Amino acid sequence: MEVKLSMEITSAFCVTDFLKKLLLSDSICKHLGDLPGVTKKVVRGACIEDFGDLIMSGDLDIKGMDAILLHMGTNNLARNFDAHAVLIEMGSLIRLIKKINDKVHVVVSGILPRLIDFDQADKSIKEYNKLLSRVCRDCNVMMIRSFNGFTCGKEPNGIKEWLFARDGLHLSTRGSYVLSQLFRVQFSDRNIVKRRAVLDEEAAKRERRDDDFGYRKEFM
Repeated sequence: MEVKLSMEITSAFCVTDFLKKLLLSDSICKHLGDLPGVTKKVVRGACIEDFGDLIMSGDLDIKGMDAILLHMGTNNLARNFDAHAVLIEMGSLIRLIKKINDKVHVVVSGILPRLIDFDQADKSIKEYNKLLSRVCRDCNVMMIRSFNGFTCGKEPNGIKEWLFARDGLHLSTRGSYVLSQLFRVQFSDRNIVKRRAVLDEEAAKRERRDDDFGYRKEFM
């Protein structure tokens, strides 16, 4: 079934923010509150590769952005619940973004639980979120474990069901508030700069370690 895509754009700016930031998401983030300094682009029904197509076609310009937050993947997962296939698409999108804008700070948000098809989706979502941290490390980008705010061991199925709308997929008003508050902290200028420095240092250590290993291997 062909999914018709429509883009909704909202903007909010705060004088205390100096980074030019962009949130790319499917409809999960449709009702999020304003995020300081962030332009929000929501594409209903979109899969990860749809954002890549928008970027490649020039309909989505990322060249002037300092930081991009990606919250997407649930529509990919609904196809066949293949976590590895979704990870491949996410890795491809990250690399595309960094190829076009090599200075941008990329932040990836994990997939939230799906009540609508919990029995089928839960295992794949947990696997995806677990492996996503490895993809983010390899791509030298930041990850937000947003799913932690929507789960609780004391609740049925381990999910805070009141944070979801009646359709079991999108967020309720309270759920949108929880996610927006998380993004306000994790995607703030201060946190981006701080975590960026940590990531760069970790990448430098890995590079020095690899160089040292190559040197020793050459003379063994």
